[in-house]
Amino acid sequence: MLSMTMKKENNYLVLGVDKHPAFCYNSYSEKNREVNMIGVEVTGGLKKDRELADEIVWWCMETLMPRHRVMNIDVKLTKTFEGGAEGFCYQGDDDRDFIIEIDHRLSRIKSKEEFIECVMHEMVHVWQGATGRIKDTIRGGYKKLWKCKDGKYRNYLKTAYMKQPWEVQAYKMQGPLAEAFIAEIRG
Repeated sequence: MLSMTMKKENNYLVLGVDKHPAFCYNSYSEKNREVNMIGVEVTGGLKKDRELADEIVWWCMETLMPRHRVMNIDVKLTKTFEGGAEGFCYQGDDDRDFIIEIDHRLSRIKSKEEFIECVMHEMVHVWQGATGRIKDTIRGGYKKLWKCKDGKYRNYLKTAYMKQPWEVQAYKMQGPLAEAFIAEIRG
């Protein structure tokens, strides 16, 4: 089922395309010749989990990256426990293309709140990648580089998981983000 909406806002022609389970938001301004495109696609799992994940991703986009105009995020509700994690996030073809994998059983095995926190955690990794705080490189072997306070990128891949700076930051941010999201949807 495909539904489209078109409206004019502040000299922008806004086109919304809703094709469940994917949603794209595009806008075009003739005056500034600006094209904005953000695509979010959630596949797999239960319908209620797909809808919740979609809502969380859009909320994070508005909260963490309100100025980003071009982004593609694919969320796959699949089996990740076998890989040793509740979820994964990795970069696609470029720094605006991300794939998130979340275990489709998480909301039933643990809780809805745990599912929300997991998606928030992975969205922090999307934010880190989209803003240049973290980079993946394959030159000279695979490296995951973190932008330190001095502006230089350093490889922390051999550091223990819970001490990797991108994980420290994601775990620190996931709780407050989840609380804010839950308060907003309940309020």
